[in-house]
Amino acid sequence: MISWIQKYFQKHIKLVMLVMLFIIGLPMVFIYSQSSGLGAGDVKVREQKFFNVNLANPEQAQRVFTDGQLSAQLRFDYQAMQNLQAYSLQRVAGLALADELKLPVPTPEQVSAYTGRVPAFLNQQGQFDNSAYARFGDSIKSATSPIKVSDVNRVLSDDTRLSELGKVLGGPGYVLPSDIKQQLARIDSTWTIQVAELDYAGFSPAINPSDAELQKFHDENAFRYEVPARPRLSLVEFKAARFAPPTAPTEEELRAFYNNNRASFPTPADDTKKDATALATPDAAADDFPKVRAQVEVAIRDLAARRLASQAANELTVALYERRATLKPNSAELSSFLAGINHPAVAIAPFAPDAPPADRPWLASYAEAISKLGADRPVSDALPTPDGFVVMLWNESLPSYKPLFSDVKDRVLADYRENEKRRLFIARGAELKAKLQAAGAGFATTAAAEKLAVKSYANFSLRQPPQDLPPAAYSAFGSLEAGQVSDLLPSNDKGIFVFAQEKKLPDLSAANPRYAEVQKQLMAFAASTNENSHLGQLVEAELEKSNPQAVR
Repeated sequence: MISWIQKYFQKHIKLVMLVMLFIIGLPMVFIYSQSSGLGAGDVKVREQKFFNVNLANPEQAQRVFTDGQLSAQLRFDYQAMQNLQAYSLQRVAGLALADELKLPVPTPEQVSAYTGRVPAFLNQQGQFDNSAYARFGDSIKSATSPIKVSDVNRVLSDDTRLSELGKVLGGPGYVLPSDIKQQLARIDSTWTIQVAELDYAGFSPAINPSDAELQKFHDENAFRYEVPARPRLSLVEFKAARFAPPTAPTEEELRAFYNNNRASFPTPADDTKKDATALATPDAAADDFPKVRAQVEVAIRDLAARRLASQAANELTVALYERRATLKPNSAELSSFLAGINHPAVAIAPFAPDAPPADRPWLASYAEAISKLGADRPVSDALPTPDGFVVMLWNESLPSYKPLFSDVKDRVLADYRENEKRRLFIARGAELKAKLQAAGAGFATTAAAEKLAVKSYANFSLRQPPQDLPPAAYSAFGSLEAGQVSDLLPSNDKGIFVFAQEKKLPDLSAANPRYAEVQKQLMAFAASTNENSHLGQLVEAELEKSNPQAVR
C-alpha cells in the first residue's frame, strides 16, 4: 500500500510541488507605512479568515493543506489528489459544519473502527491488513518523516467525524432502477470487438495550394502570425564553472556530504559479486562511499560553485539597484561598469515567450519574470540556469506587429497543409466507416483491403478490459450495439474504428446479485456527489466573505 502511495506521488510530483508552493505562498503579510519607517506601531497583519482558520497565517494554512494531502493519501482518493486545494478547504468547511450541527467528536473506538476501513490499510481482498498498518506506522516514526503520529491521529479523527457528516449531507443517495440497469449493462456486458487503425503519420495526401489560397488562409488566420510585444534583453551570466573553489574538499567533508545524501549516489552494480551479496547478512552495512567518491566530489564542488555564482549574481543586482541613478539601461556607464567587474552583458535577439533562443531554451521558464521587466524595473532578480545563474537587463520594449504574408509564407504553407491533412483525414474516416459498416461480418477483410491494421478482442467486460485496448475505444461502448461500427476515434497519432462484433447483455433483473452491488455503488456515488456539492458551496461562500482585510 505504502509503495503505491510513493509511486503515485512520484508520478504526480509536479502537482504536489504546486500545492506545496501554494501553501508556502500564503505568508503573513506585513504592511509598512512609507512615511514613518519600519516602526512596530505601523505594522498591520493581513487576515483571511476561513471558518475557524486564518489562511494568511502560514502555520495554519500549512496544516490545512498537509492534513488534506494526508487524508487523500490514506483514502486513495484520486479525485482529491488531483484537486488537493479544493479537497483541503472542503475538509475545513465540513468540520466547521459538524461543529454547527453539534456532531460529537468521535470516540477512540469509533476512530479505530473507521481506521479499519481506510483504503491504505486494506489488502487486495478489501480486508484490514495489519502488516500494511504496521509499515505505515514505522514509516512515520522515523526521524526524517515529515508526518508525525499526532498528525495521523488528528487526520483520522477528523475523517471519522467527516464520514458521519457525509451521512447527513449525502442522504440515502436515491437512484432509479433504470439507472442501475443502464450501469449494469455498461460495465457487465460481454463484448467481442474488432479495432481497425488508420495511421495519421502515413496518411499523405497531395496538398499543393496556390498563392491565392495561402493568402486567403493567412488573412483568415492572421492572429496566428502576429508577433507579440516583447522586450529586448541583455544577459549577465554567471557560469558556475568560473566559480569553482580553488581547493578540493576534505575527506571529512566528502564523507559528511555522502552520508547526508546517500540516495543521490546509488552504488554501481557489481555482477562479479552476486553470490557474496546473496550471502551477506541483513545487518552487514557495506561502506559504498569509496565506489562513488568521485561522483560525490563532483557534486560537492558543483554545489559550492553554484553557491558562489548565486552570491555574485545577487551582489550584482544589489550594486545595480544602488547605482540606478547613473547606470541607466543601454548607457555607456552601465557597459563600462559591467566590463569593469568582468561580466559584460550579452545582447540576445528579441523573442516571444514561447519561442526562446535555441541556445537558451531555459528562458521559456522565465516568461513571468521577463514580463515584469520594463523602464521602471530594468533588472531582474538573480535566476538559476542549467549551468549557473543569470541577471536579465531590460533594454527596450518592442510593440507587437503583424508581419507581411511574404515574411511568414513558409509558416502559412505548413499550417495550411496540416489543416488540410486533418480535414482530409476526417473525410477519409467518414468514407471508410461507410465501407466498414456495409461490410458487416466482413469488417476485418474490408479493413485489411484498405490497409488498416486490425486486432480482435474477445469476451471481455469493461470491468475487466484487455490491457492493450486503446483508451479511445472506451468512448465507443456507450453508443454501440452489436453489428455497429463507431466513427473514426482519435487515438494518439492514429484514428481507430471499433466494430461491435458481439454484445451480450447481463441479467438486468433484481435477481442478479450484481444488481444490488451496482445499486449500492450508485447510491454511494450519489450521496458523495450531494456532499461534495454542499461543501463546495460552503467553501465558495466563505471565500467570498473572507476576502483579505488589513486589521490593526
